[in-house]
Amino acid sequence: MTQGRLDFSLVISSYKFHLKYGIRALGQAWGNMKKIADRFVLIIIFGFVTMTVAITGKNAIALTGSDVFTLPTLPDFFAPTALARVVSQSSDDYRIGDVWGKKPVTEDVFNRETAAFKRAAQATASAGGGTSFFLGEFNGQMVMATNHHVFPDQRACLRAHIHFPLLDVDVSCEKYFGTWTDIDLTLYSVEVEGPLDREKLLSVAGNFAFRKDLLEEQGLLTIGFGIAGNPGRQLMAGQDSDCKVFSKKNEFRFMGDPDEFNPGPYKAWSFSNGCDVSHGDSGSAMVDRQTSEVVGIIWTGRVPKNPKVQHSDYLRDVLTHQTEEVWTELSYAVPAQKIGQLLQGLIDQGTLEPETQATFQALLGD
Repeated sequence: MTQGRLDFSLVISSYKFHLKYGIRALGQAWGNMKKIADRFVLIIIFGFVTMTVAITGKNAIALTGSDVFTLPTLPDFFAPTALARVVSQSSDDYRIGDVWGKKPVTEDVFNRETAAFKRAAQATASAGGGTSFFLGEFNGQMVMATNHHVFPDQRACLRAHIHFPLLDVDVSCEKYFGTWTDIDLTLYSVEVEGPLDREKLLSVAGNFAFRKDLLEEQGLLTIGFGIAGNPGRQLMAGQDSDCKVFSKKNEFRFMGDPDEFNPGPYKAWSFSNGCDVSHGDSGSAMVDRQTSEVVGIIWTGRVPKNPKVQHSDYLRDVLTHQTEEVWTELSYAVPAQKIGQLLQGLIDQGTLEPETQATFQALLGD
């Protein structure tokens, strides 16, 4: 009897031992499975980002973020700091002057703004991972513009979702006219569903001001879908006191990309400005704040910004003395004048297909 109770107690003790360590083993197995699952999710995210970059080029915006930097190698991608860098960007990396000038274009903001602002905002569309804008109807084609690195080829254009949020209009890429790195520009036409949407777009059309002088300290407006301070990818507008031309009258340079996070491999004609822009703003129109004329297209900027140029007093000295920082530390846009010259050169060569030739001639006002 005593022996029987002893044997039973041993059974109970053994049961408790195995139960305790069985639960621990299950917990460890669950933890390992969770790590595997987490990494699997990250692999999917990484693959999606890589695929998106491959398809849409430099300014690809994926579920996790944007073209804020050259993607890390796969092992590095698992580091929390690397993942955080993908999904968020501080406006401090991009800010010029004392304050971050980009603000959401809410209904209240829109209603209080000028006619020039309203036209430019309504003509702005999200396009793939960047920004695009409507130029107008030329030779029967509804023509839009963006950067080369947003739509580097026809496939990227055809696959993109193009949406005008303030007009509630969706369009699709119809004809890809061409792309040119020297002016970081892609021109294409869109298919518009229905006469009402067509009327909406035509009411806000704004072509490049090909023959307009670009003046030092000319006030600018830029509207786009940049990621900085904008986790929801809303339409954002910037027109603070530092958002103006910093280069001299009609002074343009053929320069490389000063973006340290994700530099483009080519040079483009540029003028210097103090507007706050971030990745995702690529392809935004540079607009004369008073007249709403399109004087250029944003293409890049120094990222991250030198802390010196994040003080408006220092910027005034840079502007007054025209130091070399005008061409190394600010934002840079392709001037409409250079765009016009390149398109005219293509027309003069006589090598364009007839429809494209006629469209470009209409675009230039010939």
